[in-house]
Amino acid sequence: WLVIIFIILGLAAFVFEDYFKPKIYEAEGVGIGYNDDITLKVKAYKKKDKTIRVTEIEVKHGDTDEIGGVALQKLVDDVKAKQRFDDIDMVAGATFSSEGFKEALDTAIEDIRDQQ
Repeated sequence: WLVIIFIILGLAAFVFEDYFKPKIYEAEGVGIGYNDDITLKVKAYKKKDKTIRVTEIEVKHGDTDEIGGVALQKLVDDVKAKQRFDDIDMVAGATFSSEGFKEALDTAIEDIRDQQ
């Protein structure tokens, strides 16, 4: 009987997995970088207290890979680790890229907040 009960519980977990999984919202934001626009595709979910938790950020940019690309990756890592969107630390030496990232992120996060 125990084996049958564990099998039923395991199957029930697979059935209800999608029911309890949070809904993932997607949004896109664009900011002005050093050489070209910075486009962010952000995936996030909303917690019960209405806070947003970013799970993925995809960056497309026309800035140099050696400076802008490194700075943008650092900003992505910081946002995902700290989950702070209002107080982003700018990267020294890549001010335009940092400001474009912040502008694009603000737009995407605001769009996610407005989604139902």
